[in-house]
Amino acid sequence: MTLSWQLELVSIGAVAPVVMRLLREDLVSRLSHAVWIAEASISPVPAFDHHRQQYLASALLEMLLVPPPPPGVRRIAVTDVDLFLPVFTHVFGSAQLDGPVGVASTFRLHPDAVAGTVDPEVLRHRLLKEVLHELGHTFGLVHCRVPWCAMSPSRLPEEVDLKDAAYCTACAVRVGVPEEIPYHLDEQDPP
Repeated sequence: MTLSWQLELVSIGAVAPVVMRLLREDLVSRLSHAVWIAEASISPVPAFDHHRQQYLASALLEMLLVPPPPPGVRRIAVTDVDLFLPVFTHVFGSAQLDGPVGVASTFRLHPDAVAGTVDPEVLRHRLLKEVLHELGHTFGLVHCRVPWCAMSPSRLPEEVDLKDAAYCTACAVRVGVPEEIPYHLDEQDPP
């Protein structure tokens, strides 16, 4: 059964337009569903927590629900601000489990500068994987035990690097996207 859905990308804060365009291109090539970038961006200021000096991810999710996405549309935001949830020091992103919205942040995904250089492709791949991860949560997926699956959990940017920008077979079926990487011999059935 093929799921019918579309993805709207929204920027929150000062996300460079080129980042959004490249992300859209990467998602279109992997998802086989319509993906577009919203014209308007959202200010993250109402979600700022002065005590933590970070932005509350759940507050950003609430902002993404105004107005609610139309039926069959998932809305994933990309932001450049540092996100947190009350029980975590930071998060790369957050999403409503089996809901229409999610958010991913580039703030902690930036690669460290080594010898004064930063590879923008590292950030591009990390962001793609994080958006796929949050998108999966909107379809009700929890963290996957297949280590290379985009739904595998990550606490550090280097752990994001170990994942593929694709879902394992079971997760791909739940999201309704093509199985992309059939060559992993260590694939296991997720819980």
